[in-house]
Amino acid sequence: MEYSEYYMVLLVSINIVLLLVVIKLVAQQRKSSHSYEQKLKLLSNDVSALCAGAAGVGSHLNKLDQKIKRVLERQDQLDLRDPSERALEQATRMVRQGATVEEVVSACGLVRAEAELLLLLHRAQSGNDTDSTLRIVGG
Repeated sequence: MEYSEYYMVLLVSINIVLLLVVIKLVAQQRKSSHSYEQKLKLLSNDVSALCAGAAGVGSHLNKLDQKIKRVLERQDQLDLRDPSERALEQATRMVRQGATVEEVVSACGLVRAEAELLLLLHRAQSGNDTDSTLRIVGG
């Protein structure tokens, strides 16, 4: 064989080896590409689930915002009420729980006569007329 034939056989052999290497690389690339597609699909599903969860959280937050708004509006209404009305309500609760005139006066800021009147009204409503006279201590 001549030198050119050896050269030709060498080139063909190199081309065949290179072709086999390219075929192997293409196969690896396809396998890798398939793996990445599967991972991308899983990540896409995860993102979809997170978005659905975020929508649920958003809805829950919206409901909480509405409840807070209602509570704040109710608080504003209570703050706008006459302070003496709130004091009378507290005094009435205290009298029902058995508080004395002095306790009602000191806790609610009522005049002694108002506290005594509440106590008399409570006794009249509860039917406790065994002691219809009011005991005035220190007054």
